[in-house]
Amino acid sequence: MKLNNALLKKLTISTLLIGAGSVSMLSQAEVTLLVDDHIKVTAINGQEVQQSAFQPLTQKFTLQPGQHAITAKYDRLYDLRRDEHDYLRSRNVSVTAQLADNQTYRLTMPNQPEDYTAAKEYAKQPTLAVQQNETVIASQQSMGSSQGGLLSGLGKAIGGVFGGSGDAELQNQQAIAALNQPAAASQGGVQQTTNVNPSNSNLDQFMQIWLQATPAEREKMSQWIQE
Repeated sequence: MKLNNALLKKLTISTLLIGAGSVSMLSQAEVTLLVDDHIKVTAINGQEVQQSAFQPLTQKFTLQPGQHAITAKYDRLYDLRRDEHDYLRSRNVSVTAQLADNQTYRLTMPNQPEDYTAAKEYAKQPTLAVQQNETVIASQQSMGSSQGGLLSGLGKAIGGVFGGSGDAELQNQQAIAALNQPAAASQGGVQQTTNVNPSNSNLDQFMQIWLQATPAEREKMSQWIQE
């Protein structure tokens, strides 16, 4: 009887250890995100992704399971004739997707052309998508190569702050905020307010850019305002 009790005790301890190991493995479950060619990831989940211009683009990210906001841009260097080059880059575009544990996904920009002339047009308004196998689970098209109003002039005046790394982080955070906003839709469609002052909206966006800007970017903005 004592021998049986000792054996039972060992088996029980072994079972508990195996179970604990399984729980540990489950808690460490991860998501693999593979990035297609000519896509530069600039921000994930509210944080800027630093990638050197002199190194190959990062093509694999390991994430935790759950909802993710991913911001990226089309980024391709074309070698032209007579040692000429052209660097094609789009504006940042953000996509949000729910990613499950122990799964592999691809970040893609569908229908990328190889022809240089076609690629110049493509860079103006690419679509960013998250795929699993051949199924697109989320996608978002860029707003285009230009934007009117105060923000457009501001971006040009300060040398690319709008559309650069600062914009990537801000746009990514806005994508996250949009996920948390309560839906304002009804059976008749989305309700829109008509008493919004466009100048106030532009001012709010300007303030957001100012808060996200680095000291050097704020200095450029101040110089532009004084002109």
